[in-house]
Amino acid sequence: MLRIKSGYGSNTLPFWAVLNLYIIFICTSIPGLAISPIMGDLTKIFPGTTALESQLLEVGPNFAAIPFVFLGGWIGTRFNNNKLTFWTCLFYGVCGVLFFFVPNMLTLIILSFLIGIAAGILSPLSTAFIADLFNGEKRSAQYGYTSATLNLVLMGCVIATGYLAKISWRLPFMIYLLPLVPLFFAKGFGKYIKEPAQLRKAANPDQKKVHYKFSEQVNIGMLVRYCGFYFFITLVIAAISLYIPFRYSNSSTAGDLTSILFFGIMASGYTLNWCLRILKNKVAVVVILCIAAGFALMTFWNSVIIVGLGILLATYFYGIAQPAYYNRLSIASSRIALTLTLAWFASMDSIGNVVAPFIIDGIAKVFHSSTQTHPIVAFRICLYMCVIMAVAVIIYKIYRDIRNHDHKNEESKPEEVHAALATAAAPTVTDVKAEATSATEAVKTDVSAHVEETAKSVGRDPSAPTDTAKSATDGSTETTDKKESRDSSK
Repeated sequence: MLRIKSGYGSNTLPFWAVLNLYIIFICTSIPGLAISPIMGDLTKIFPGTTALESQLLEVGPNFAAIPFVFLGGWIGTRFNNNKLTFWTCLFYGVCGVLFFFVPNMLTLIILSFLIGIAAGILSPLSTAFIADLFNGEKRSAQYGYTSATLNLVLMGCVIATGYLAKISWRLPFMIYLLPLVPLFFAKGFGKYIKEPAQLRKAANPDQKKVHYKFSEQVNIGMLVRYCGFYFFITLVIAAISLYIPFRYSNSSTAGDLTSILFFGIMASGYTLNWCLRILKNKVAVVVILCIAAGFALMTFWNSVIIVGLGILLATYFYGIAQPAYYNRLSIASSRIALTLTLAWFASMDSIGNVVAPFIIDGIAKVFHSSTQTHPIVAFRICLYMCVIMAVAVIIYKIYRDIRNHDHKNEESKPEEVHAALATAAAPTVTDVKAEATSATEAVKTDVSAHVEETAKSVGRDPSAPTDTAKSATDGSTETTDKKESRDSSK
């Protein structure tokens, strides 16, 4: 059976476990997908449908997902993640089945909100599961692969639901049955998941219940920076799909350019590790500069080919940022707090997409313009916003580099001082030899002076042998004579 390397030594994962992970990840992004093909026919399907009802149906899943992304992250830090995934997928699947029996517009809106809630709960869980199953470069690669596969599946689903809608307006809702698939893998999938209770017990085996502060389990500064940056780039990238249909009235041209958006994000996911090895710690700077360059091409040229290249450039590097930051946050947070950490980050995607038209249209109105009549204004606004953000990111990067450099210098100064003192205090071999020679000469001089003084005091020539030496000599001679006599007697 096909197995996938996990990055944890020689451990591998069964293919079905990785497939199940991908399906859960895809389920977080399909709400609203089946609605798009039938938006133009709503008044025919449900006569009397108002513009407000259409808008609620279109944005409802995203609005519903935002608070439940946080709720799912919070629940995931306290309760069994595999069981939470099972019951959420079951709820999601049941709602998908009910779409086939929708009697009116109100029921359709309610069901759209409900599947948005389910998708919101699954969002932080799916990204945390990637951190559970994979490690190191394999983890960063899987964040890229899941993002790329998601966009590839979305492209296919958009095409498929369009054709299905021509047959029957209910058939596109088949995509909402996908959450039922993980139910069949739930039992086996659970053994690969790190549950909060197990993590708490491993950290504190002697205590029955421990409460952790979220701020102590994650690098808050890093989380805030990544969330803010991801929110911004999501907001400007959302403008592409929002305003391209207004800029190009030809639906096929608008559709082709929108598909480039999905292709750019997909391509970056499959080349993530290669890009990260090149970019290293300059991801934010390169990403924002390339997105700005992409919007420059979209703003100053009207050629479809050049605009398409601009969309490809911007979305490719946008697709680098999302999985790269998911991977970094999985390292900057403990596993206990990981689902809530990733919930904060994932929510920026929904919030950015929801508020994008309000912010961009609001800025246009400040300058007495309209994005509906002059859609190029929206791209120009996004370009200016990207330039301002690029300047801010570069300034912050320089500040961080200077601060890190000064910090390293401060840490190295005490070591240099200690090394200098040790070098100054440590005698060299030459010094030791010189000191030893001087000491020997001094001892010799003192001994000679003492001998001379002693000889003078007894009136004897200093060069003559002393009595002690003479007696020692005589004794030695006597001993030798006795030995010779014994030998002769034998």
